[in-house]
Amino acid sequence: MAPSPPSPADFEAVFRATTSPLLVLGTDLVILEANRACEEATFRERDEVVGRHVFDAYPADPNDPDADGVRNLSALFRRVLESGEAAALHVQRYDVPFRGSPTGFREKYWSPVSSPALDPDGEVTALLHHVEDVTGFHEEPARVERAHRRTDTPTARTHTAVARRGCERHLAQAAYDLRRYRELEEAARLRRAMSTRATIDQAIGQRTNTKLRDIAAGLVRLAATDPPGPLLPDVP
Repeated sequence: MAPSPPSPADFEAVFRATTSPLLVLGTDLVILEANRACEEATFRERDEVVGRHVFDAYPADPNDPDADGVRNLSALFRRVLESGEAAALHVQRYDVPFRGSPTGFREKYWSPVSSPALDPDGEVTALLHHVEDVTGFHEEPARVERAHRRTDTPTARTHTAVARRGCERHLAQAAYDLRRYRELEEAARLRRAMSTRATIDQAIGQRTNTKLRDIAAGLVRLAATDPPGPLLPDVP
């Protein structure tokens, strides 16, 4: 008996099941979709953020005068929209609203990368924003320093700063390697799926004409064209 043909991929199901936090943003930076992993990492339900500008849905902590997440992410999004190419930031602190915190925010560190979804003419139609929550790794040097202080063997501040920077570089590289592996693995599956189906009519949602197949196709192009390297281009 001949094997049955493979079922067409349900790209929306793949998007929602992906274990990496993902946001789909319009070119106006309004959130079009958020997957389950993003809900868990940011403590915000999908229905709380979809349809809102990304910085309204995830505001900066007004009590932190040193917060630079909005500025840095704005530069990241602008670069991707203007260049039509993926770009990344090094580890970025961006605290998120959290009802259980006395300040209303929880400290968070992220490794972010944004990728464009392109139409057949090469115009950017949406952004796929992917982050990895690296808060635990970033806090490890501070935990070690506290342990040294409790045992009367304090770590020099300069040594701790160097260790933290080294940890951040190592973490960014590890996050990139994992991300590229997942993208290439997903790209191979997407190519096979799209070769068996001429038209995929599953939209991200009724609020937008951007198709999830366009996001998937953008990832395929990204995986096929992005050369191997230590990190995607970083935003200054």
